[in-house]
Formats: sequence, C-alpha cells, structure tokens
Amino acid sequence: MVMDTGTDMDMDTGMAMRRSVLTLSALGALALGVAGPAAAGEWQITPSIAVIETVTNNVNLTERNRRSDWITDITPGLSIVGKGERLTLNLDYQLHGLFYNKNASLNNYQNSLNATSTLEAVENWLFIDASALITQQNLSAFGGSTNTSVDTNNSRNTTETRTFRISPYFKGALGNSAEYLLRYSLSKTRSDEKNAYDDKTSQWTGRIASIQGLSQFAWAVDANSQKDQFGQGRDTKSDIVRGTLSYYIDPQLRASLIAGRESNNYTSNKKKSHTIKGVSLEWSPTERSSVALSHEDRFFGKSEAVTLSHRTAGSAWKYQQTRDTSSSTNQNSGVVGTYFSLLDSMFASSIPDPVERAAFIKAMLASNGISPNATLQGGFLTTGVTLRKNKELSLALVGARNTITFAATRTDSSDISRGTGSGWFLGTDFADLNKVRQTGASVNWSHKLTELSTLAASASRLKSKGLGAGGGSTIRSDETMYTVNFLTQLGPKTNLGLGARRVKVNGVTDYTEHAVTGTISHRF
Repeated sequence: MVMDTGTDMDMDTGMAMRRSVLTLSALGALALGVAGPAAAGEWQITPSIAVIETVTNNVNLTERNRRSDWITDITPGLSIVGKGERLTLNLDYQLHGLFYNKNASLNNYQNSLNATSTLEAVENWLFIDASALITQQNLSAFGGSTNTSVDTNNSRNTTETRTFRISPYFKGALGNSAEYLLRYSLSKTRSDEKNAYDDKTSQWTGRIASIQGLSQFAWAVDANSQKDQFGQGRDTKSDIVRGTLSYYIDPQLRASLIAGRESNNYTSNKKKSHTIKGVSLEWSPTERSSVALSHEDRFFGKSEAVTLSHRTAGSAWKYQQTRDTSSSTNQNSGVVGTYFSLLDSMFASSIPDPVERAAFIKAMLASNGISPNATLQGGFLTTGVTLRKNKELSLALVGARNTITFAATRTDSSDISRGTGSGWFLGTDFADLNKVRQTGASVNWSHKLTELSTLAASASRLKSKGLGAGGGSTIRSDETMYTVNFLTQLGPKTNLGLGARRVKVNGVTDYTEHAVTGTISHRF
C-alpha cells in the first residue's frame, strides 16, 4: 500500500491552520469584548509580532544523517491582562508559522496559549472560572523534550496538546456559623495524536466549614466525585468524603485530625471502598513564611503533602513534596511548568491580586529576555490514572541588575492499575513500564548590561529512568541543554535578540543539536 505523505502533510497543515485561525478569531472577539468595559476597570491589551530565524545543524534530531536547515518563525501574538468590575483575565497567545528553507514539507503552524479568567456572574454568590492551555507536550519521557513554547525541530516526540476547563461555583455563608462552596468542573484535553491522549474529566466538589470566630476549634466536611473518560482505555470513577476537626494552638498554628471514606475503580473493574485517616499541621510564623504538612492513610498506602515557602524583599523560595494519584493526561515533571507558573506560585503571597501579579511577572520576564511560556522541565503524556510522588525546590532571586531562577524536581510515576483492564496506557511509556522516574534541574541567569540590553544564560538537565514489570527491563535517557541570549531594545516597543543553544540527548534516543537564533519583535 502506497501512502501519499505529501497530501497527508498538506491536510495536517491545513487543519492546523484552520484551528489557528479559529483561535485567533476567538481571541480577537474576546479582546473587543473586554475593551468595552475598560472604563470599569484596568485592561492592558497588547498585540505583538515577532520574526524568529533559527539555523540548526540537526533539524530532525537524529544521530545519523543529520540535516541542517534554516527555519523562519513568524509569530503574531496577543496579551490581555486586566480586571473589570466583575471579570479578571490573564491571557497570553502566540501563533507560530514555521517555514523551512530546505524542506517545505515540514512547514507547519503551532499554537501557544495560557489563559485564565474569573467571572463574578452573581455578586458575592455565583462565580465562573475558565482556563485554556495549548502547549507542545512530550509523548515519551525517553525521546528528548521540548523546553520552549514552540517545537522548531521536526521532533517525533512532541504533539500539540489543548486543555480547556470551565468551572462554575457557588459560595456563601449559612448564618454566622458556617460557609459553603459547591463547584462543578468540566475539562477536556485533546492532542494532535488522533484520540490517543484525549481526556474528558467531570468533577463535583462541595465543602461546608465553620467560620472561625472566638472558638479555637474549627470543622469542615469536603466531598469530591470525579469521572475520567480517556481516548484510549476504560473510564475511571472516584468518590471521596473527608471530615476535618482543627484546633488553633495560636492564631498562626493549626493542627487537624482527618477522617473519611473513598471509593474508586482504579485497581479493579469495580469500585472498591477504603477508609481515610490522617493528620495535618499549618503554621504561618510571619506573613512571609508558611509551613503546611499533611499525612493520610489511603487505598494506595501513604499520601503526603508538604509545602514550605519563604520570601524576602529580593527572593522567593518554595519546596513542595506530594504523593497522590493523578488522572492528568500530562504527567508533567512536577508542577513547576513554565517560567510564568513558577514565578506566579512564588509571588502569590506577596502580590495576592492575580492581575497585578501577572503584569508584574510578565514585565520582569520581558525585561530579562525570558519567554513566559518556556517550559522548565520535561514531562510526558499518559492515558490513565497513575500514582505519583513528586519533590520540587524552586527559588527566584531578583536584584537591581541580576535575576536568577532555579528549579529542581524529582518525580516517580507508576501504573496504579497493575494491568487492570484492556488497552490501558496503550501507546504510552506505561504500556511497557511499571515506573518512570524523572529527575531534573534548571537554572536561568539574566544580567542587565544597560538600561536597554540584557544578557541571559540557562542550563538544564533531565534524567529519565523506566523500570519494567517485575524489575525487568530498564531504559534510560539523559538530556542536557545550554542557552545564551542577548536582548536589546531598538525602540520603546521593539526588541532585538540573538541566541545560541546546545542540546545533547543520550539513551533510548541519541542526538546532539547546535542552533543559533535571531529575533526581532514589536509590541503595538
């Protein structure tokens, strides 16, 4: 059977372009919609255009038969940050049109979107959260990863993944003694890999809790019901009810006892019930420091959550450690994610307003030549529920002329199903492996040479290890990347950038790539 790959490529490119046009049209309508109530709030709507030229010595990311190429990336973008009378919105979108000098069949369009919004539909009662995320995700933990918001190489290990979520919720008070919250969330994930990594999640959550007053005791009851429908594999369902009794040792220190019941079909074809019991401790010695610890006995064993955070005038530090189940299609290496999400999490306590925080972080990243959507660590896609243990340490040091960000993660993901069901994890790393460990670290340093020019450098390393059934086959991958970038202002709204990168991957996939880039961008 002979396949017309050229026709297939044209069809895929056409579909991608149509998706991009529809996305741009929706964003344009959104920009016009939020421009209306500008008088009732503060809105920053910033269209932009960038042209990025990349020369690479290994466009296909292969060890043998390397091919060089010159790639032109034409990128219109739109940024919206604002807060109206009842609406907050933070949106950052780019459409990447990639054109290859030596092989036009590789030409394609890629989207990059990170958007969150909250609408107060009924004053002080009904709210609607919405979010959208479009990124290039890794199919496997062992095929090399993309650490940028766009995949300029002809990588066979990435796919464009789109996740959209809407979540209406009610919250209010029951007299003077208790408060309540009822939330429904619906999220859908789709990728360009047919339906292999599609996921639809519907979730109901409810909470009733006492209002802290003069009493040192507090109580809360939380309930959660979730259903996941994967593109490949069987549906999963889980229900959890927890009760918490807390005692305030002092206003900054709270200790709690936890008891509950859960049922799910994660490890069997029918739902099984289990008892939950645990303890937690929360301590905020100052406004700049916090400690949160919790431990529970769950159906899979020990569940834990540890968060330590501290900030000073010029730094923010955070450590997180968790062990829990995850039904997320993207098994990201930690929750660090992008540079924007890292700083957003770290500055959440110092800049509580989400709109002000987003504007501050975007301005800081832009002035230091750092893309807000650039990914810090790897991650990979799955099609089922996993048990994940994650540790991560992150910090940001912000000075008058120097900014340093650091992130280190270690994630152990395992197949919690133990082979339950037919076709679960089909086509993913967990189709052949029981456990995947990813250990990574990245550091970014930027230095303001002058008021108009910045020099930035970064280094990252990601090690992946997979273990087969019964301690059998083991596979490994080791990836390192180094980048250097120079950014300068040609005018009040026009920037010029020059950069270089080196990527080396050893293991299941072996390749080395060197590339240089030139960028000119303008904000309108």
